[in-house]
Amino acid sequence: MQSTLVQLTATTIVDAVQQYLPTTHRLSVCGGGAHNPTLMAALQRAANEIPVGTAADLGMDPDWVEAAAFAWLAKQRLDGLPGNVPTVTGARHPTVLGAVYLPPYGPKSN
Repeated sequence: MQSTLVQLTATTIVDAVQQYLPTTHRLSVCGGGAHNPTLMAALQRAANEIPVGTAADLGMDPDWVEAAAFAWLAKQRLDGLPGNVPTVTGARHPTVLGAVYLPPYGPKSN
């Protein structure tokens, strides 16, 4: 069962990349999957000639990618800059995302 799920995962990822990003020349995996040698091998088999690696190959620890993305989104929000890319998300236009809520009375004092 586990082997079947790994193969399904790898095939689904590669099929989506080939369908939506046909000019892809490299797959970089982040998160827990980057630590799964069985999944990484299945991805490489499914991707054929496209090299498969991890975010570490690009200089970022695979476990930090999500945190870095949220930090970037927070910085964009604080700077009043768009946090979306319409060509990726399908949004009509770039927009500032999120909200900042400050405590009503400032920091507590002891």
